[in-house]
Amino acid sequence: MRYGTLVPILGLCVGHVEAQATRCSSYYISEINLVSTVDAAPGHVQTFVGFGLSKEESEKNAVGACSHVRFDVETCLDSDRASGLNTASDAAANALHLKYRKAVKRITGCS
Repeated sequence: MRYGTLVPILGLCVGHVEAQATRCSSYYISEINLVSTVDAAPGHVQTFVGFGLSKEESEKNAVGACSHVRFDVETCLDSDRASGLNTASDAAANALHLKYRKAVKRITGCS
């Protein structure tokens, strides 16, 4: 009985080590900004962020967070979106790197 619980715990430890081995600059960041026009407070902005090892994965995570809150996927896809690598050298997404670099490291455990 004890051996059955040891295997999942060991699997979690190995997965965490693999995540730490990934460089933070390898992660992509995607951001979705929604501006509400129908809430009690028109102009209210909500931001959803996703991280991933590919641009597609980071965008999927951001859209998933957006659509799970209370919006349909189409609303999330039609919103203001930005994506880029988590590196200062990515001139197109330097603002995303500056805003979320610490969060990427804290959440993913990257080095």
